[in-house]
Amino acid sequence: MQTVLEYGQHAYIHGGFGYIRSDGSVDDTKPVELDLTARSTYIYAIASLLGIPGSLRRCEHGIQSISNAFKDPDYDGWFSLIEPIQEHQKLTNAPGIPAGTEGNRKSARAMSYLLEAAAAASLTHVSSAKELLKQAITVEEKYFWNEEVGRVNETFKRDFSEMENYHGMSSNLHAVSAFLSVANATQDKKWIERAARIVSFAMEQARNNNWRVPEHFDGDWNLDRNYNVGTPADPRRPYGINVGHNFGWSRRIVQVAAALQKNGLEPPQDYLQVAREIFDRTAADSWCKDGHSGISFTVDYHGKPLMRQRFTWVLTEALQAVVSLAFALREQGATAEELEPYFELYYRWWDYLEGYVIHADGYWVGELNANNLPDDTVWPGAPDIYHSVSVLLTPRLPNAPSAAAAIAQGNLDHPLSAEHHKALWE
Repeated sequence: MQTVLEYGQHAYIHGGFGYIRSDGSVDDTKPVELDLTARSTYIYAIASLLGIPGSLRRCEHGIQSISNAFKDPDYDGWFSLIEPIQEHQKLTNAPGIPAGTEGNRKSARAMSYLLEAAAAASLTHVSSAKELLKQAITVEEKYFWNEEVGRVNETFKRDFSEMENYHGMSSNLHAVSAFLSVANATQDKKWIERAARIVSFAMEQARNNNWRVPEHFDGDWNLDRNYNVGTPADPRRPYGINVGHNFGWSRRIVQVAAALQKNGLEPPQDYLQVAREIFDRTAADSWCKDGHSGISFTVDYHGKPLMRQRFTWVLTEALQAVVSLAFALREQGATAEELEPYFELYYRWWDYLEGYVIHADGYWVGELNANNLPDDTVWPGAPDIYHSVSVLLTPRLPNAPSAAAAIAQGNLDHPLSAEHHKALWE
């Protein structure tokens, strides 16, 4: 992990964290993304809680960048994308300039990463993180969280005068993680209950769609099976079923259930069955489907692979899901023999990472083609280290509380209750 964190330091730029190229250099000509800045801030908050030198300074840089460069000086919220910081801005600490149409929109996805970063940083010694978290909660509740439907709204115009006529499960997936982190940082159970409402909808969709969670809905939350049918390689909203997100839903379901139980609340009765069905279906749809090892990026609504590119973030979601599911099953009394199919996938997927993705200098190849050769069709380079650090930590942490809180509370390397811990991965 130390090597990965050192590699991630290359992303440090004025105004946040930039996009890392394949050679490890940062592309300081690209607009600076709130997503990447918040994700790197979150990772260095985690690293700071682990006591890794230099991490607190980088976490603080991220919090200050979000609070200053990304903060909209005229309207609520934060820009999703800003132009590279110029010399005069470095001297005056002036707000960033939104980059293009995307930069002028306020995004639920970016807000979720911001909330997660601020919540994690609030558990460190970055004093300004608590104020940022307070501001972010206000914006989330005012615009993004939809109490009526129990899900988040997608994007808005800069002044919040107009909401996009689209809803996506991607933003809601990330909102679940953010809400659990906020609950741990604020000790407010309503965020767990909100995460549970989102998960309940995902479970309903899985039951109704042969254990696949669809991605795309219109403004009234009607399923849109043809969304982006002509752009299957869209990096944010690809056509069809997003494999990485379906693995993610399997994991979020058991995480939310664990958080509910930890706080004296009842999870859905069939949560473990649904999580297992989603995981099993997703693995069957996507792993080794074209004569080569690897997990396809997307499948159609019948499970046929569409985009056969292999993305490292998808595999890390799969690995985190298999770990979280195994922990949940173990807590329910599953034996090592019953867990054997999950152990096998866990080791096979790590072998794949070792064989094709991980380099000794901390670089993880971001994208491979169907023949497992490095590619950059969709995601050039390896933008950040969010997924690589997360997958390294997941086997060492419980399903609840969230990573930052678990580390802060001394639960590192204690992922299971004492009676179920012995010999799980031996």
